[in-house]
Amino acid sequence: MKRFYVIGDPVGHSLSPVMQGAALQALGLPHSYEAMRVTAAELPGVLDRVRRGSIHGLNVTVPHKIAAMELCDVLTDEASSVSAVNTLFVDRTGRLVGTNTDCDGLRADLLAEGVVPRAVLVLGTGGAARAAAVAMRTLGARLGVAGRDDHAARALVHAVGYGEAVSWARLEGPWDLIVNATSAGMQGGPDGSAIAEAWTRAEKTSTPIAYDLIYRPRITPFLARAASEGARAISGLGMLVEQGARALSLFLATPIDIGVRQVMRAAVEAAYFPPG
Repeated sequence: MKRFYVIGDPVGHSLSPVMQGAALQALGLPHSYEAMRVTAAELPGVLDRVRRGSIHGLNVTVPHKIAAMELCDVLTDEASSVSAVNTLFVDRTGRLVGTNTDCDGLRADLLAEGVVPRAVLVLGTGGAARAAAVAMRTLGARLGVAGRDDHAARALVHAVGYGEAVSWARLEGPWDLIVNATSAGMQGGPDGSAIAEAWTRAEKTSTPIAYDLIYRPRITPFLARAASEGARAISGLGMLVEQGARALSLFLATPIDIGVRQVMRAAVEAAYFPPG
């Protein structure tokens, strides 16, 4: 029996145990996946447990994504580009590897939705925007990054080594995919009206698609505005599932097939959006 955890402080809100537990059950495996509250002082010791093999894999949430990265023995290209880790495991040589599955998660969900973007505008300049930018780099799409601070947009483009900074005042395109990678519109988060207005202002192709990394609420102000203007609107729920599936595949050293990913999505939907 292997033991996997999601760690953070706080961590009780995470539905990773629900999602990954459903996957392990669907796979017929006896392993466990639990949430573990870990303070900053406790983090090095917990990572050493992964190295020693008493923990077989970790997902990492706030506030440890950067601190955990700095304690890894080796980083994947995705983790280095995003400058944060959300998944930790030990490779065959015993090294603690840090990666970021958000990049794979976004790319996989776009492909699952039949979206092959040619020109993508990412709204935001934080860690989520970095992950989105790296995902677009792997897809070979033309990339623009825009934020309320144009300097921060230029810094992000420089950091990932790809794309161009786009003026927030103009949002010139045209763009066939616009991604909200900010927390605006998130349940309990900042107001989403400004990011919805950015959708309207941005120069778009005739058949644009809106993608919001936020998955709760299901319809954010950004997605509602896009849908009201006749665009296709996609929430980040699929990305959540796909990044989780990628993490689990690293833990188990085996691909997670579509049937199991569907079970994972159903588990998350039931937990986030219960009937009635």
